[in-house]
Amino acid sequence: MPCDFHDVYSSFLPVNTYQWSCPKCYFDNPITNYSTCEMCNYTNPHIHENLFVSDSSKLIWKCPWCQWKNQASNAFCESCFQTKPALEYNESDFMNRALIKLIPRSITARDRLDPFESSPETKFQEIITLCKKAKTHFADDQFIPSSRSLGLRSFDDVVQWLRISDTLPLYDKAHHISWSVFSSPHPNDIEQGALGNCWLMAALALITERPRMLAHILLTQTVNNEGVYFVRICHNGLWKTIIVDDYFPCTSQKCLAFSQARRRQLFVPLIEKACAKLYGSYDNLISGSMLEGLQLLTGAPCDYIDLQSSDERLDNDIIWAKLVSTYESNLLIGASSGRNDVSAEEYSLVGIQNNHAFSILAAYTFSDCSSRFVLVRDPHAHSNYTDKYVTSTILDRLRLINDTPRSSGAFWISWSIFLRYFSTITISTYNEDHFDIRHEGKFTCSSTQHIPSYRFHISETSLVSISLVYHRHDRRTRPCHTQSFVLCDIDEESSFDGIGKHENILKSRQGGFTYWTGSLRPGNYILIPFSISFWGEDTKNNDYTLVIHSSIPIDLTIALEPPTLLVDCLISAVIKKYHTSTKEKEMTYYIAPKNLALMLLIVENRSTNYHLNFDTNMIQSRNIQHSRLSWTTHDCIPPYHRQLIFITEWTDKFHPMNNFTYNLTYEHSTQITGAIPEIDSYLDDVHTPRLF
Repeated sequence: MPCDFHDVYSSFLPVNTYQWSCPKCYFDNPITNYSTCEMCNYTNPHIHENLFVSDSSKLIWKCPWCQWKNQASNAFCESCFQTKPALEYNESDFMNRALIKLIPRSITARDRLDPFESSPETKFQEIITLCKKAKTHFADDQFIPSSRSLGLRSFDDVVQWLRISDTLPLYDKAHHISWSVFSSPHPNDIEQGALGNCWLMAALALITERPRMLAHILLTQTVNNEGVYFVRICHNGLWKTIIVDDYFPCTSQKCLAFSQARRRQLFVPLIEKACAKLYGSYDNLISGSMLEGLQLLTGAPCDYIDLQSSDERLDNDIIWAKLVSTYESNLLIGASSGRNDVSAEEYSLVGIQNNHAFSILAAYTFSDCSSRFVLVRDPHAHSNYTDKYVTSTILDRLRLINDTPRSSGAFWISWSIFLRYFSTITISTYNEDHFDIRHEGKFTCSSTQHIPSYRFHISETSLVSISLVYHRHDRRTRPCHTQSFVLCDIDEESSFDGIGKHENILKSRQGGFTYWTGSLRPGNYILIPFSISFWGEDTKNNDYTLVIHSSIPIDLTIALEPPTLLVDCLISAVIKKYHTSTKEKEMTYYIAPKNLALMLLIVENRSTNYHLNFDTNMIQSRNIQHSRLSWTTHDCIPPYHRQLIFITEWTDKFHPMNNFTYNLTYEHSTQITGAIPEIDSYLDDVHTPRLF
C-alpha cells in the first residue's frame, strides 16, 4: 500500500520566514496565503476566524507576512505565529497610517540554493522513515498517476504509469546501467519525448552546461527505493520545493513517454514532473519560451534580443558587443532559429534545424581580420551546418578558444550567417556570486489605499537588476494588465525636494513581468511598484513578487506608505526624465512618453495668485483603464501646486478597436471649484495636488 502525503507528516515548520509548508501536500506556500494551500486548497488548521479588532480605538499591528491584524500587545501574530517585527514607527501614527516596516536581508544565489538546507532534508527523512516503517513506497496523492495529471489533451503514447524501476530504457545498450539522478550530465543527454515542451527542455539543456546549477534544482541527488524526490522551482519569483514520486507516464513498451535523459538519468523526468505538478498537469507544459524556462530554473531575469524586430533598427555591432560581454561574464546564453523571412526548405538546405533552441558556447573576434564567429550547440545534435567562412585554418584557431567536439552538436558559424538564420538571443543574468532578495506584495485596488514601498541603501556603485513578477494563476492565460515601478534616490534628511535628485527610473510594461537593470551610485533609494489595472476591481489576483539582484548585499525596508509618496516619485521621474512638456503662461503640463506602457498627465500651476481649472475629456478612448474611473475630469489646482491628473493603461494594447484620444481645456480663476470625480485628500488620494 503506497504511503500518501497526508499520513506522512502532520505539521511542518516553515521552510523560511516567507513560506509555510502545507502539512497535507508539503507545498511551500507564500506566507501571505497562510489560510489555504495554493496546491491542494487544504485549510491551515492554525488559522483563526473573527480575530479582527472591532474597537477602532485599540492599537493594532498588521502582520507583514499574512496580513493578520493583531493587538499591539501581542508579541506574535495570532494567525501565522511569526514574531512581531522590530518596527520603526510612532504607535499613534502607525494606527492612523497603517505603516509597517521590516528588514529582510539579501543573500547570494549560491547560499539561497544550498541543496543541504535543513527543512527539506528533515521532511525528506520523515517521509523515508515512514515508508520504510510501513514497508511501502511513496505515492503523491496530490498528483496521482491518472488522466487528471495528464490534462485535457489525450496522449496516444501514454498507456500506463510505471515506477521508474519498472521502466525500460529507450536504448538497448543502457540496460546494464543503474538509475541515477544525474551522472556527468550533458545537454545532448536530453530526449524531449511526446510532450511539446521544447521551451523547458531548451532551458534545461543550457542548465546542464553547468552541472552545479543542476544540483541546486535537484535537492534529492540519489535514487531511493521509496521513490521520494524534492525539486526546487522558481515560480512567480519565489523558490518553491516540489515533492514528487517516481511514477511516470509510459508507453506500451514500458518506456518513458515524455522527456527523459540518456544513460538512465532521472533529472529530466523529475524536473518535468515537478513543473507539471506545479502547473496542474503535463499538458499545461505545452508551448512556451526559453526565457520562461530559464527564469523557472534559475530564478534570475533574462535579457531578450529579438533579431527580427520591426520596432526599431537593430545595430549589429551593439548586439555583438553585448554578446561578447555576456560570454566573457560566463552567463548562460541561448538562441532560437525560425525566422519569418527564412523558409523551412532553406533551413533544411543549410543544415540548421528550424524552430529549434540552441546554446551559445562562445563568441570571438579575430583582431587581425575583424572576423566574428559564434560557437553554437544543438543539444539534440540534429544540425549539420558547415560555414564557408570557417576554413580549416580558421577552425584550428577557433579550437584554441573552445575545443568542444562536433559530435556534441557544436559548430562554429560566422556572425553574418548567424544573423541570417537565428531569430532571438536569450541571456540569463544568473550569477551565483550576486545577491538577491525577494518579497511578496499586492498591487493596490484604489487611489487611496496605502501602497507598499521598498527602501534600500547602496554603499558603493553596484550593478542592480529589478524584476516585478505578477503571480499567474493559469500558465495558459496571458496577463493583460499593465504593471510598473518607479525608482528614485531619496534624501531622508531633506524636508523638501528630497526625492529624485540624481536617479529617476520609471519602467512600465503590459503583462506579467517588468524588468530593469543598470548601475546605481551610492545612496538611499525608494522603489514603489504600482498598477491601476486593479483599481475599482474586486479581485484577489493582484499579488506580485519583487526581486532585486545586486552585486553587493543590501537590506530592504518595506513599508506601507500614503499614496501621495507614489505621486511625489512619479512627479520627480516624469518632470526630470520622462516627459514631453507644454508650457503656457503660468501653467505647464507634462506627459509621459509613448514608449512607456502607461500615460501620465501632470499639471503645474505656476501662478502665485490664481487657481487653475483644468478639464479633460477622454470619451472617445477605447480599451483604456483610467485612474479616476471616469472619462471626464475637472480639477482646481491651487497656486504653486502640481497635480497628477490621471494615469491610464491599456486594457488590451493590441485590440483592433483601440483608441486613445483626449481633449484638454484650462483657465486661471479666483473661484475655487470642487474636483470631479471627487478627490479625497484626507485619505492621501494619489491625485491630491502637491505643493512645489
